[in-house]
Amino acid sequence: MKRRAFIERSAAIALLAFLRPADLMATWNGRNFQQVPLEKALIDVLGTKDLVRTGRITVTAPAAASDATSVPVEINSDIKGDAIYLFVEKNVTPLVFSCSLHEGALAYFSLNVKMKESSLLYAVVRENGKYYMASAQVNVSAEAC
Repeated sequence: MKRRAFIERSAAIALLAFLRPADLMATWNGRNFQQVPLEKALIDVLGTKDLVRTGRITVTAPAAASDATSVPVEINSDIKGDAIYLFVEKNVTPLVFSCSLHEGALAYFSLNVKMKESSLLYAVVRENGKYYMASAQVNVSAEAC
């Protein structure tokens, strides 16, 4: 009898997932991932292009990357912000990473990004409506995107 109940429940869950898939998936914010120049991307995503440069954010990336399809980047911040962003200046879509932080968490992220060509990386942290940034230059030898 347990097998029959399991099959019935599984079928009901599958039917709900089929009928309401939009409710089960995250929403895509296409406006933030458009093919625009960096300044327009900053305005679209952050609402401003005025960022305060700070030493409280550290962007660690190789000075020279041989493979532009997978460039390791680390972002470390002692700013207790509520959001963090990573922009690649010369990418077709400059915003490559966005994350909401819970209750002023200190940010540490490590990720691999795809870069179109050699350019600056901008890490931006939002704290109380102000945006703080740090940057790092990465030179790539084999272009991607």
